[in-house]
Amino acid sequence: MKTQQYLLIFPLLLTISVAINTINAQEMTSDESWNRLKTYQYGDDFKPLLIIEQEVMKSMASAETKKQCAARLAALLNNQTTYAGRQFVCLQLQSVAGTAEIPILAEFLNQSDDAENARMALGCIPDDAALAPLRQKLVQKNIHARTRIGIIGTLSERNDKQSIPDFVALINSEDSAIATAAASALGHFGTAGIEALQKAKNSISKVVVGSALIQAANDLVTQGKKDEALSLFLTLTHESIPQGIRRAACEGILSQLSNQERKTVIIQWFFENDPAKNLVAVARLKELSSEQFDELFEKSDTMSTPIKIAIFEIATEKQNAKLLDSLIRLSQSKDVTERLTAIRSLGRLRNAAAVPTLIAALQETALKDAATESLRQLPIEIVGTALMDTLKKPELRNSAIDVIATIKYYHAIDTMIQLASNEDENVTDSVITGLGRLCDPDDADLSRLIELYLKSRPGKHREKIERTIVIVCEKNPKPEERANRVLDLLAKRNTGLSNEILMIMLPLLGKIGNQRVATILLPLLDDNHSEMQQSAIRAFCNWPNADYHNDLWNIATKNTSAVYRQWALRAYVRVVTLKSNRPETETLEMLKKAMEQANTESDRQWTLSRTSAIRTINSVQWAASYLNDPILAQTACSVITELAHHRFLREPNKDIFVPILLNVEKIAKDKNVAERAKKARLGM
Repeated sequence: MKTQQYLLIFPLLLTISVAINTINAQEMTSDESWNRLKTYQYGDDFKPLLIIEQEVMKSMASAETKKQCAARLAALLNNQTTYAGRQFVCLQLQSVAGTAEIPILAEFLNQSDDAENARMALGCIPDDAALAPLRQKLVQKNIHARTRIGIIGTLSERNDKQSIPDFVALINSEDSAIATAAASALGHFGTAGIEALQKAKNSISKVVVGSALIQAANDLVTQGKKDEALSLFLTLTHESIPQGIRRAACEGILSQLSNQERKTVIIQWFFENDPAKNLVAVARLKELSSEQFDELFEKSDTMSTPIKIAIFEIATEKQNAKLLDSLIRLSQSKDVTERLTAIRSLGRLRNAAAVPTLIAALQETALKDAATESLRQLPIEIVGTALMDTLKKPELRNSAIDVIATIKYYHAIDTMIQLASNEDENVTDSVITGLGRLCDPDDADLSRLIELYLKSRPGKHREKIERTIVIVCEKNPKPEERANRVLDLLAKRNTGLSNEILMIMLPLLGKIGNQRVATILLPLLDDNHSEMQQSAIRAFCNWPNADYHNDLWNIATKNTSAVYRQWALRAYVRVVTLKSNRPETETLEMLKKAMEQANTESDRQWTLSRTSAIRTINSVQWAASYLNDPILAQTACSVITELAHHRFLREPNKDIFVPILLNVEKIAKDKNVAERAKKARLGM
């Protein structure tokens, strides 16, 4: 309740405290200050407030001056004084008001705007007569809930026992805040309040009443009445009490017991059929001695699943000597939650004997993730060999590879290379992907991957290995070194970099290309219709950036092979639309040039689709020019919608975007595209 008071008067306190440090209060006379208070408004000169506050502080030197000051303040409590002035008056009366000011404050207690200010002032008057108007106001109908709650707080703080019946009546208020305040107030009245609450505890507000009784019991503890507190806590553990209250009561009981008594009760509560006691006992598990915990652990099989799980969690932390066998047994439980607990805990034991159980769990969908995570926690020397054996089992291979790649068990690379040479997709897909995660861009790993690549047959299998080698090379933070390392490894082979090897390797080298690779490729582009030329062209079409886009354009426009021209054109469109320092207007012109060169529907659609990478209004307008094209209209819709979702582009060009987006909404066959266009148009 005091917090509410401070919140209400904070603006005035802040104003006055600032004033103390910023003005000389004596620049204004006392009478002038009191006169100005009548018309004071928030934001006015605060000198009069400071002067009056100083006079109030001085008046407390004697009972007579204090009385005179209070009377002068009370005289201003009328409707001729502004609300801001009346609020300041009530604030000052909290320090000096006496019995004489009760009537005027009681009168203003009935005015909605002033009720809170008057209530706080009345609450500070030592005479119990000041509480009478508060009691009267408390039971009136149609008063603001905040005012009623404030009065409850004031009467509670003043320990007004006459208000107990009214508090009891308010416990069942439809306003939960009022009910809570009333119950909380009763909790501060000792035996009288407790008796009242206990009579009401079967009412609809069980949680509210229970919380107040917990508070009352804690107050008894503070007062040194531990036996009474313990008795009250015990009554609050009855099964009819809400579980949250019972848990708080159980905590209260434990707080009153000696160390040894508390441990005995904790153990006892593990075996009671009471969730509240069970939960409190679980929370106190770590307080038990090692001997007590071991004894409890031995009996865990008879407990409910939640308690059993908690005990095993603590046992894992303690590295209990008997835990391993128990966890292995628990991993066979019919309860999936218990099995999950066992699998998670086994990883934390760091014991080699747990590995077979964890590997077996990889086969069960519900346990797979937990088993994988536990295996990752085990030291490599413990889990590595077992995982190698698991690679031979198809049903476990994928999960084993995931763990191997995560823990970087490099000893598995040779075995995985052997498996990857198998062209059966069911065998190789996860293995090749795993190699990409496991291998490093060093000579040892790259040389093995290159040999695998060279031995593979053209087709999807080789392409998968190629992608993996690229992934491994890209782990090297220096792009220029990626291709150099591969070329150097090829040169060191017994056969060197023969034409046969070069022809196989060129498409891969193109994906990690640098100037050294380009030097090899450029002379091969003139070898018309040869297999070597085809490999060289494929390499340029795989190039990771636009460094050689001019060479691609030459192939796209001058090569005698329509197939090569198409490859090069599509690659040209791809690389020129990658992020670069080139002006976007220039890039758009390059796309327009490519569109003129495109001879097939798919090439034209591909070229137009890449326009979404050029975020300019000219790109939008160019894409919009194809909205009436029966073949390219849907691609244009997608491009425009994508560009429209860039606010920096859309907002300054709304007048251009809106009609285009309306057209997209009409002709888009894809409902998602139409909806995105609408949202962009509406700025959503």
